[in-house]
Amino acid sequence: MVNKTSSYGMSQGEQAYERIESLIAHMELKPGETMTMADLQERVSLGRTPVLEAIRKLSDDTLLEVRAGRGVKITPIDLHRERRLLRIRRDIESFVVELAIDNASGLVRSQLNQLARMLRELKSGSDIRPFNELDKRMDQLLLEAADEPFVERTLRPLHTTFRRLGYLYQSHLGSERTVQENIQMHIDMLDAIIERDTPNALKATHLLMDFMEEMFVPLERDLAPSYLDINIKPF
Repeated sequence: MVNKTSSYGMSQGEQAYERIESLIAHMELKPGETMTMADLQERVSLGRTPVLEAIRKLSDDTLLEVRAGRGVKITPIDLHRERRLLRIRRDIESFVVELAIDNASGLVRSQLNQLARMLRELKSGSDIRPFNELDKRMDQLLLEAADEPFVERTLRPLHTTFRRLGYLYQSHLGSERTVQENIQMHIDMLDAIIERDTPNALKATHLLMDFMEEMFVPLERDLAPSYLDINIKPF
């Protein structure tokens, strides 16, 4: 079966990946939830072939698990594992920032400027999806500028993992202040990259990683475990 391409230049397999990834990142597909192939097809309004393609990719990304004869399971949130992964992300993200500063084309820099303006105009609210969408676009542009496929394959699933964790934190434990702090750190990082100011870009990157590190204690201490895995029954 041919995997058709949309008018936006994305194949149906890529569309399926993007839609399922967004459902995972915004916890519409809950950690630990199981579903059939038919369920997923219905959720993303795409056929079996593109959804299968997306599932293979998401499984490689460790965002879901394929269960033979039982459909798929959304990977639960393992705070201990994700804290370790943040150490990996910190180092790779710094490398990407340095590559992006060295390699970014005029077109990419123009898009980064636009993103910075949009972040400045972003209003706080209970729904952090608008921020998450801009954050995702920023990640994509920096990876595009870095132009290193190995790094992209490593960072892409980490970005989704921490976008989901940030969504969970902000939805249940965050505040308008933490949203604004997060937005400002992204703006500072973008401004430094656009100005090709490597020391301040790396400083902003590390502050952003520190901000993520600080989420773990309240997530472990204050959040019901069933938010991390729906199969854990409340006490």
